[in-house]
Amino acid sequence: MTALITREPPATWQLLEQVVCEILTECGMRAQRQANLQLLRGAANVDVLATDVQNSITTRIVCECKYWESAVPQAVVHAFRSVLSETGAHRGYIISKVGFQSGAYEAAHATNIDLLTFEEFQQQFFERWLMARLEILESSVGALNTYYEPFGIPGMGLISDEGEQEAYYQVWRRHLRLGLILPYFSPYMRRLGRPSPLPPLPMVAPSIGDEVFPLPADLAAARGYREFLCLLQNHSLTALAELRACNPITRGRASEEIDRED
Repeated sequence: MTALITREPPATWQLLEQVVCEILTECGMRAQRQANLQLLRGAANVDVLATDVQNSITTRIVCECKYWESAVPQAVVHAFRSVLSETGAHRGYIISKVGFQSGAYEAAHATNIDLLTFEEFQQQFFERWLMARLEILESSVGALNTYYEPFGIPGMGLISDEGEQEAYYQVWRRHLRLGLILPYFSPYMRRLGRPSPLPPLPMVAPSIGDEVFPLPADLAAARGYREFLCLLQNHSLTALAELRACNPITRGRASEEIDRED
């Protein structure tokens, strides 16, 4: 199955614009809905305007979202070409709910316009979106990995009371399922240009030998990476807070005061 940012199709034209804007924002761009642009012969309102700055180079992107039950015709592409030309935009995307007529593809040929369905739009930006999202995940909950490395549970050796040790172990074991899946979403190999394949969604429960560790129901049901990674971050934040409350090295300290877990 093709990897998609989200598998929740927008239910209205407003939501289509909103999700397109949010995805571009999550890619690291400055994006806004319903932007007014000045043309040579007046003004134009565009569905989504995004400014992308990479390596000190600024690119202006305009998106037109068509939540129509019919294929987008050639005339829409001609009008959009004029908007791009008069506003100096570098790239344009027409995003259609159902697709495009053959004449639309002919009109967009050899131009700076891409004609995309909502799924194709997601595929176009998937890798960039994913890398940005994984960096946020790592920054937020990457410390959870320390608790599931093969060096022992952080701080456990500092606890002398057996009951306290057992309580800490039970918290550790309860969140082991998260410790097993979080490394799949590390950004480090992607930074080196050697990304590991993403686990397909819905995700299969992780296991060690014959023992299976069922995922939380909402994680197990998620079919899009946008939804899955949001849920994974929330569950991992809860797990990290509970583990830190047990770990004598971190217990009672605010998260911003913690340099390391062990």
